[in-house]
Amino acid sequence: MHSLNRLAFGLIMMSVLTPVLAASSVDITVKGSIIPGGCTPTLSSAEFDHGKISARDLNATTPTSFATRAKDATLTITCEAAMLYGVRSIDNRASSALTDTHRTYHGLGHTAAGEKIGAHLLRIVPARSRIDEKSAFLTVGTGDAKRWSSSESEPRSVRADGLLVGFTDTQGRTSGPIPIKNAVLGLSSSIVIAPTQGLTLTEEVPLDGAATLELVYL
Repeated sequence: MHSLNRLAFGLIMMSVLTPVLAASSVDITVKGSIIPGGCTPTLSSAEFDHGKISARDLNATTPTSFATRAKDATLTITCEAAMLYGVRSIDNRASSALTDTHRTYHGLGHTAAGEKIGAHLLRIVPARSRIDEKSAFLTVGTGDAKRWSSSESEPRSVRADGLLVGFTDTQGRTSGPIPIKNAVLGLSSSIVIAPTQGLTLTEEVPLDGAATLELVYL
């Protein structure tokens, strides 16, 4: 057999003996929508100044709450048309937040020694809120907006764990928020300071809380 014929024979045998490689693939679908118009949130004050706190007023072994010294502001949400949305927060100091079983605490920064200073809570107060000139009731929903709590008139904390706070004009509603064109929401900021036995307070310690309020269209 000539060498050229042997080469050709070898290539033919390889093509016969080599198994066919199966291709693996998976399809993806991209969804979403572009909504007409949108909403603009504005704050009456973007800074909550809790002033100077004396170390003598702090507890040594338990956190000290300053709920009675809360600072107020107003969040106004103006939409071009009635929109369905929820509100959540992004904690920009999350690594410094004290442990909170309800996940409503936002961090207040660290001392120069790297210790967690405490936490701040941002609450929406229905008694100081109106949606389209009606009373506001609050409902808390999952991040995918599929499940909502019964709407109520009690203040609720803005969450930094992905849960949403929605708004309705009816108490006891469990189907979620309603579309709103204009909302005026009363906000209340309060702080909690960690036990002083775990803090280095030999010099002035600035509070350094920072969070972003996010409007989520549903």
